[in-house]
Amino acid sequence: MILTYSSLKAHCVSVDATMSDRKTSKQIQAEIDALTDQLAATLRLEIAELQEQVDQGEAKYQALLKRMIGRQIRITLQGDPLYGMEAVITGPRGKSKKPMYWWFRTTTGIEAYKAKTSFKLLPLESESA
Repeated sequence: MILTYSSLKAHCVSVDATMSDRKTSKQIQAEIDALTDQLAATLRLEIAELQEQVDQGEAKYQALLKRMIGRQIRITLQGDPLYGMEAVITGPRGKSKKPMYWWFRTTTGIEAYKAKTSFKLLPLESESA
């Protein structure tokens, strides 16, 4: 390849153009900081939404406990020694937010737990009155 003045001049112009397009480290750091701030703001919004979901779940759980604890039940599991007995729910078994098993105390004082499919909720006294 033979270098001519015009080809050398064209090469220098293209190098000058790429050099002017480059950003300084301060400009790059400013862009990084701006993107970091945007990311932090987005994460704060997502965390707030997740916290709201957790709070709603906790409120539903507390409402479930309030609705179930103290309710009268009748054991409906066929073949169970407690079949047909009435009892009062005393709380959930375990720490699940959607408990499948509930502790209860029978009218004879027996404390046990059963799956929610093993008993039937009796009507509230205010409903039957």
